[in-house]
Amino acid sequence: MMLIAAVLGSFVLGAVLTALVLGRRWKAAVDEARTELEGMAERYKEHEQENRELRQKNADLEYQVGSLKKDLNYERSRHQADPE
Repeated sequence: MMLIAAVLGSFVLGAVLTALVLGRRWKAAVDEARTELEGMAERYKEHEQENRELRQKNADLEYQVGSLKKDLNYERSRHQADPE
């Protein structure tokens, strides 16, 4: 009976120690993954903001190009209509 109790006790003790070691490794892996995900989320937000700014700059430049084209067409039509 003592032999069975000793075997069961050592089995339980081994299982508990294994669980503790694996639990610490798992927690470390989860913490590392969380840190990486937070960094990725921050970089995503930065890129998203940069993308918005670049789209706005592009829209501004397209507006300026359109305005300059209108001015150019106006000046060309003025010079064609004016006999010199």
